[in-house]
Amino acid sequence: MKNQFGGWSLSLFSASPDLLNCLQLRADKQFKAKNGPLDCVQKNYHLAEKTPDSKPATVAEDYANRLRKNIKKLEKWARQEGIECYRLYDADLPEYNVAVDRYGEWVVIQEYAPPKTVDAQKARQRLFDIIAATLLVLEMAPNKLVLKTRERQKGKSQYQKMNEKGEFIEVSEYNARLWVNLTDYLDTGLFLDHRIARRMLGQMSKGKDFLNLFSYTGSASVHAGLGGARSTTTVDMSRTYLEWAERNLRLNGLSGRAHRLIQADCLGWLREANEQFDLIFIDPPTFSNSKRMDESFDVQRDHLVLMKDLKRLLRKGGTIMFSNNKRGFRMDLDGLAALGLKAQEITQKTLSQDFARNRQIHNCWLITAA
Repeated sequence: MKNQFGGWSLSLFSASPDLLNCLQLRADKQFKAKNGPLDCVQKNYHLAEKTPDSKPATVAEDYANRLRKNIKKLEKWARQEGIECYRLYDADLPEYNVAVDRYGEWVVIQEYAPPKTVDAQKARQRLFDIIAATLLVLEMAPNKLVLKTRERQKGKSQYQKMNEKGEFIEVSEYNARLWVNLTDYLDTGLFLDHRIARRMLGQMSKGKDFLNLFSYTGSASVHAGLGGARSTTTVDMSRTYLEWAERNLRLNGLSGRAHRLIQADCLGWLREANEQFDLIFIDPPTFSNSKRMDESFDVQRDHLVLMKDLKRLLRKGGTIMFSNNKRGFRMDLDGLAALGLKAQEITQKTLSQDFARNRQIHNCWLITAA
C-alpha cells in the first residue's frame, strides 16, 4: 500500500483486529463499532511516503531467515527437477509450527494446530507474524496466499468441503500436468511427499496394466499413463475425486477404454475383482471406519489381508508398490513370506529434498513374488 498510495489516508473496518495487526501499520485513531451482531473496529492510518532506502519492518525474523535459506536451496533444485509444487518450510523451528507449500505462483500455509496448553492469543499473533513474514520474503501478493489449519481429522471431515469456490489451478510435475484446488478442501489434490513414487511408477509402467487403489485424484494414474502403460484402472470411493482424476487424465491426453475409473469401496472391490495387473499402486488410509465401507480398516493390523488379495490380482512377474502414512509401521515380513511374497523397503528413495526434515512422513515398499 505504501508503494501505491504513499501519503494517502487509509481507513479499514473489520471484525478481526488481529488481522488488521497483520498489516504492521500503526493506527492514528481507532473506533469500536457494530456490524449487526458483530463487534468490529475501524482503524485510521496515514500511509507514509516510501523512500528509496526505507526497509520493511522485521517480523518473525528467525522464521524469515530460515525461509530465505530454504528458498535459496530449493528454488534451483525445483527448476532442475521440473516441478512447480514443493514444500518450502516444514516446522523447521518449533516455535513456528507451520508447513509452507508452493504451488506455482500460489503459497499454502498450513498451521499445525497448537496444543490447548498454548495461549490462544499468542498462537494467533505468531501465525499472523508468519503470514506477514512469508509475504515479505516471497514478495508476493496476499491474494495468492491460502491459510489452513491442520489437525487430526475424524470421520468424514477430511473429505468435506471447506469452501465452494471450485477454483482449480493447473500445475506441472515432471512431464505431467495436474489440477489442484487450494481452497475447497484441507488437502489440495496432490500429495507432495509422493512425488518421487509417482515418477517411479511412470518409469515402471511401460506396456503394463496398471491398477491404482485408493487413488485420490489419480495423479499416479496420470504418471503411469504418460509412462506408456497399456491400461490404467483407477479406483476410489469418492465420486468427487474420481471426477477430478478424470480431469487430470484428460489434461494429459489420456482417455478412452484404456483408462477406466471405478467408484467403489476399494477393499470390497479388491476382494471381488478377478482381473490381472502387472503393476499395482496402493496407498491406503492409516485407519478408516467409513459408513460406506463394509468394515473398519487398520493398515498395521490388516496389511497382510490386503496383500493376500493383491497377490491374487498380480500377474506373474508383477510388482506392488505399497505406501502408507502410519508412523512406526512394521511390515510383517514373515507373514508376507508365508504368502509367497517378499518386500523391499524404498522409503528413503522416495523422499525428496523438500521433505528431508520429515523422514517419517510416509513409508514405501516394493512387493513381488518370493
